[in-house]
Amino acid sequence: MQMSDRPQYARCLQNEGNEASLTLGDLYHSLPLTPSERESGMIRIVDNEGEDYLYPAHWFEPVPLHALVGERSEQLTVHLDTRTKLSVRDIANERGITMSALVREWIDEHLDLSAVSEER
Repeated sequence: MQMSDRPQYARCLQNEGNEASLTLGDLYHSLPLTPSERESGMIRIVDNEGEDYLYPAHWFEPVPLHALVGERSEQLTVHLDTRTKLSVRDIANERGITMSALVREWIDEHLDLSAVSEER
């Protein structure tokens, strides 16, 4: 598969041993591979914790961007600079929750999403 043909998203079909990092059926952003990685049979995925790792390519099915149009997604990927990410991680660790849970709490506390829903 050439770089230009590489899907930008992939659906998780298998997660054995990586249940905390990958959720079956969820969509994940895939990142470009280096030339040596392309021949490894792996795919680089941004996982549930927002980190990119190599996973076996057969664990995922490519999802072309055009197939996502109109598909409801309840996931959001947030990219943070290193300093902010470390701060968020430290606060989450102090509270004994995941970084994702901390961000969801912040969104719930700071955004009135019910008002947005009523406008539509």
